[in-house]
Amino acid sequence: MLYLEPKGRDWGSIVNWDDLGKLYAGIIITWTLLLVAGASWLVLNRQLPFIRIRNLPLMIASTAFLHVYLVKILLAYTTNGHFLCSAEFWIMSIYLPFGIALYQAYLVQLRSIWEQQQSLVLRSSSGESIRSASSTGLISRWQRLSRLHKSYLVISCFMVVQLVVTGVLYATTPTLQGDWTSYGKISHAKGQSLCRKSLQWIPSAFWQLFWSWFYGPYTLWEVRHIRDIHFWRAQVIVSVISGLPGSPLWLAALYSPVFKPVNRRWVPPMWLAPGIIVMQFVTVFFPIYEAWLSRRDMKRTLSMLQAWDRSSEAAFKDAYSFGKSTPKTSVDGSDCSRQSISPNSETRINTMESMRKTLSINPVPLLGFAATKDFTAENILFLVQVRRWRQAWATAFNGQSEVAESSRAGLFDMAAEIYETLISERTADFPINIESKIKLRLDSIFETTTPNSPSLSATSFDDALNDGVPRVQRMALRHLESSDSEKTLWNKTATVTILEPLSDEKPLVKTTTPISDGFDEHVFDDAERSIEYLVLTNTWQKFVKEGNARRIDAEL
Repeated sequence: MLYLEPKGRDWGSIVNWDDLGKLYAGIIITWTLLLVAGASWLVLNRQLPFIRIRNLPLMIASTAFLHVYLVKILLAYTTNGHFLCSAEFWIMSIYLPFGIALYQAYLVQLRSIWEQQQSLVLRSSSGESIRSASSTGLISRWQRLSRLHKSYLVISCFMVVQLVVTGVLYATTPTLQGDWTSYGKISHAKGQSLCRKSLQWIPSAFWQLFWSWFYGPYTLWEVRHIRDIHFWRAQVIVSVISGLPGSPLWLAALYSPVFKPVNRRWVPPMWLAPGIIVMQFVTVFFPIYEAWLSRRDMKRTLSMLQAWDRSSEAAFKDAYSFGKSTPKTSVDGSDCSRQSISPNSETRINTMESMRKTLSINPVPLLGFAATKDFTAENILFLVQVRRWRQAWATAFNGQSEVAESSRAGLFDMAAEIYETLISERTADFPINIESKIKLRLDSIFETTTPNSPSLSATSFDDALNDGVPRVQRMALRHLESSDSEKTLWNKTATVTILEPLSDEKPLVKTTTPISDGFDEHVFDDAERSIEYLVLTNTWQKFVKEGNARRIDAEL
């Protein structure tokens, strides 16, 4: 039989360890264990691409600050006032505002990363310098900051202001320090109740009100055009909507007599609990759900590729069983027998061969998808630029065993540009995710030549090699119009660098950059294989799944 304390939360001497109090305690213990397990899983799997871009320390910090406050309010009924008003004041004034502030900073990343990914592609095509010129003025430094870092700085300043205001209010309010003389002969329990209704609590509610009714809707407006596949935009929407009712209901329950019967079992701050739980849930468990989907799709992809390999091998053997000495080949040199025996079109499109052809023929749709939805444009750019660099190398040697030193230096500069923009942890905005031993080898070849060298720009790709070696050209691609069913790659006309047929034009500028030992035409081979496999099993499968299969099939 359900047992409840008749008076509920009455600020008396009895701790409410009734069935309702046990339920609240059970909920918070269970939810704490789930959050710890989820956060631990995220830490252990922090190298997953969609977790790396989310700023895991900020995720965990915001969740932890909010959870301290959640524990306090869910146990408020059980403790029945046996928790000092001063301690609750600090928790309400520090942990809740700081948790909300850190959560705001975390959600700002979505818009910032979306913009940075597009900037990465556009900067690569426009020839803009990788590093801006240094400046010392505060205004210049502020203007050079990204949207994300500006938001971090503003939010940090408000957090400092909140801390100072809280300290001043506590120092100037005797009742918060346990001095009940200002209440005359009012009992301790009554004093605890009145203490929680003082005006000093108003600043503590500022962050929740500001987040739910001002900054939250503004964030929704900022991400309205984003259609990412990481559930990040969905997380923003759910978080904002879930937080809207909390603050008004908390204030109404605190000051309106109508809520007095409800407050006996559901204390006023608990109106904030549902919103906080939802915010914690989407922050921790949406990435875990995405990981589960990714692993499921990975298994499906690998099984399809294995089926493709088996069927291709069988067809290849059948071609010889009928007395054919060599398999038929198409105009581009590909194996026709392998193309014709695909179990279905979807399986063929999911192969490495199809992905490589797309990168060679028209990488723009895949690059746009990676930049605006998957946030992995650096991987596609790396594959495209390595192809361009390898073609420049082949053209420079042109069947010769050796090449002029100036041309070799130009090729090294092109390779160093790829390293600096897409591989180096120090200079790349989004370094590609390759194995440590591969990265260490590339670091040993390129890192000593780039730290103090002048900023390389993407225009080095448009220069030619000395001794009459052709150059790599750029072309402007058509602007893809938006529609309700299929969003554009960009919101404005984009110019993307791709590889065109080479033609003899002006030579590449002769450089004096020292060429490191170990630099040759195979310098990017291991990294390229690693990124190709990563793109094939992740971005490429998502790209096909998004409805691009028919377009790819027509091009191939």
